Amino acid sequence: MASHFLYLPLHGDEIRVLKIEPIEDITRTTKRHPIICSLEHVSLPAAGQESSSQQFKGTGRTWPELSVTPDTNALFKNGKDPHACEDSTSSTSEEVLTAEDDLQWRHEWGDFIALSYVWGYPKRKEGEPPYLITVDGVAFEVGPNLYFALTQLSRSMRILQGFKVWIDAICINQADLDERSQQVTRMRDIYQSAWQVVIWLGPKEHDSSMAISALSWLARESEQDKPMENFYIEEFSVDLRPLVIIWPRYKSSMKKDVCRALFHFFTRPYWRRMWIVQEVAMGNMNSPVLCGEACISWIDLYKAVGIIAADESRFGREILESVQPRILPAWSFEFARDRLLHERTWAPERMWKIHQTMTKIQNNQRVTSTSAEWGELVRALNLARDSLVTEEKDRVYGILGIKAIADRVHIEPDYKLSLSAIYTNFTEELLSKGDLNILRLASGHGGYIPFKRTSDNLPPPVRNRSIAPVLLSMLDTVTRLQDKTPVGMPCEHNLSSWAICWSCSPAPTAQLRGMYQADRNLGSAMPMPVITNKALTVKGVVIDTITSLSAFHIDECNDRFPDSSLASNCNIYGDIEQTREALWRTIVADTMAEESDRAPETYSWLLDHKLWQRGVAGVYTYGFGLHDFMARNQHLRLCGYTLEQLIFGHKNWLTKLRMTVGDNYYNSTETQREALSWAINAMAWRRLFGTQNGRMGLGICAAETNDKIVLLRGCNTPLILREFNGGWKLIGECYTHGVMYGEITAKEDELVDVTIY
Repeated sequence: MASHFLYLPLHGDEIRVLKIEPIEDITRTTKRHPIICSLEHVSLPAAGQESSSQQFKGTGRTWPELSVTPDTNALFKNGKDPHACEDSTSSTSEEVLTAEDDLQWRHEWGDFIALSYVWGYPKRKEGEPPYLITVDGVAFEVGPNLYFALTQLSRSMRILQGFKVWIDAICINQADLDERSQQVTRMRDIYQSAWQVVIWLGPKEHDSSMAISALSWLARESEQDKPMENFYIEEFSVDLRPLVIIWPRYKSSMKKDVCRALFHFFTRPYWRRMWIVQEVAMGNMNSPVLCGEACISWIDLYKAVGIIAADESRFGREILESVQPRILPAWSFEFARDRLLHERTWAPERMWKIHQTMTKIQNNQRVTSTSAEWGELVRALNLARDSLVTEEKDRVYGILGIKAIADRVHIEPDYKLSLSAIYTNFTEELLSKGDLNILRLASGHGGYIPFKRTSDNLPPPVRNRSIAPVLLSMLDTVTRLQDKTPVGMPCEHNLSSWAICWSCSPAPTAQLRGMYQADRNLGSAMPMPVITNKALTVKGVVIDTITSLSAFHIDECNDRFPDSSLASNCNIYGDIEQTREALWRTIVADTMAEESDRAPETYSWLLDHKLWQRGVAGVYTYGFGLHDFMARNQHLRLCGYTLEQLIFGHKNWLTKLRMTVGDNYYNSTETQREALSWAINAMAWRRLFGTQNGRMGLGICAAETNDKIVLLRGCNTPLILREFNGGWKLIGECYTHGVMYGEITAKEDELVDVTIY
């Protein structure tokens, strides 16, 4: 923060950039080094206006320090890299810069780097003197992390070459709200116009150099014909219930210290920061990621996390459990960790998967289409909702530069507005062109489960040991009726039910990615929504009523669920086999985890009796398994049948008896595990429901019997609405089998006004 620093006003297309005085021979000691800087006002044209054919300094956007190849032998238990790269033809740092000696700067005033970093971490220790740099001869206080970033940048080859830096905390007068709002509007241009976006994760700690080396190795491994070949050491485990069963257990050939270093790399505060979504999106695949003195390119980081994500249930689990053991080591695989209410920081979606999501957003920035698809929009919105912010208003203002948002939303940041006004205005903008899909993100409080303790509740000596899961299980058993955890937070911001709140956390459900077109045959025109006095009026049709609902988890506290008190015997699907097909397609929302295609016929394997009786050998599901679901919901009625009848048949007692006598665990293939994993994730925190007219579906946990299934023109999925004050209250989206692809038709004059409060 500035202390007695006088900013000169900005004019026109000016921005401020920071010139850092380079220190070529800086010593690597703990002593703080003086950082001498000066602020310059420069004219910055809109991104893309400069010539793309002429070569300038920094052509290729290469970061010279990336040419250093890390030693990867130390990563492995036997001290030898099995796929060591023997020869490297990359240029040295000096060669890269020498080749640019005769090139001009991109602008008359030079060129600049945009820094992406986190402000508040690490915090200054109690009693520690403030971190000061000198700007235009005046002492200027900065946070510890920014000080360390400036120290590292002052050593870098590009700063020595003469590149300047744009840093929000210094280059924007944070005390001037008008300037701050105006510069936030320009953030997209600033980061997109920068020569390069440099990502600073923070100073070296927790073996971060080892983590960078491991990621570099994984990136290189991704280019092999058979990635990760011979990577695992296969061991075995035994389950004695009720018969002796043996299934394989896998251990990687990397040291546990490597997995621990990777855990700390992925849990650095930078990855939770709100603003990085936009900042990384404006970068490119060559953007350098700096962590202390080590660095890796974004493209190599992306390749590395692809390897981890592809083998998440084994290698990903090793990374997570190197620090936070959650389950007994006897299990080979685990599913649904992303769905846990606690420890969200350690969910794969918030660790390695976030890099994949941000890369997709980054790639979409360069797409020339006039409007982004729903999938592109929801990626950015979900990241914004799940990130950490200092200022809640930045959940909207911090993503306005992302193309998927900018294509649809045209608002100016105004930090003087209330949070509820900002969220309402943002939703109105997203609805204004008639696309109502933003309503799919509505969420609410759905109930409670018993409080689950984490390793942080254990004494320090046993927190990270293999006995931790046993102790946690014992504690949960003893206290399960004492404390409760809400599933989905009720909104505290006095918003209409159609206005999406980005601050109150919803249940961590999996996104339904199917290419749904439920509204395809609802008239021919796209009626514009009307908003008056906080009420949203749109065109639609009520198609059904929910009459039965499952529990959303085996441990749901509300004993009323499953609720079949109003269950209907109607069935629009046909005989029992057609109803069974409707069931397996419903539990996967007729789509796949990573693709938007419809679920393949091979997913019908999900009806196998063994999955619903005891589960799959070696797979741990955190209470979301199909066998757990059956244990709680066996008497749920759907389309004239109980769930038990649909899976086991009318003579279900005989089927179960045969399974008890035989091998009642299913030893699955990899393809089958993928199907099961997606079914478990799709069902987590959702309710399976039956309807009055004989349909079945999968809906938000806040659903109740007598809620209506409604199709709105402009929304790709059905929505669950509840009658309220002569109109409706929006509960959330749902999958309803048999209506997702335009099967329901209605002429223009058959659509009715649907007013949502």
